[in-house]
Amino acid sequence: MNAYPKIGAMRQRVTLEAPTDTQDGVGGFVRNYTPAAQLWAHIENLSAAEQFAEQRLEQSGKIAVTIRWRADVQSQMRFEFHGRKLVVRSVQDPDERRRFLRCLCEELT
Repeated sequence: MNAYPKIGAMRQRVTLEAPTDTQDGVGGFVRNYTPAAQLWAHIENLSAAEQFAEQRLEQSGKIAVTIRWRADVQSQMRFEFHGRKLVVRSVQDPDERRRFLRCLCEELT
């Protein structure tokens, strides 16, 4: 996808979710996600892979989610899209003009 998408291409509705960690009482924490914003986005599937992890087969997909520029998006946040959970791994401002954000995400199934 071009670094400058047309606004009409951003037609998928996603929910941006922020992580919140709470103590579990035994020295660790439990991560929950709370909705932060409803956004229009362009979702592009980049690749898919299959691997063995912890005695089971795991599939992962690499997905690019392009949204309007926001200052609060960072890695470890996630997008919810039709029941799919897309964890943000990196955030890029493609043209350094604060117009769009391209978030490289991973979906584990």
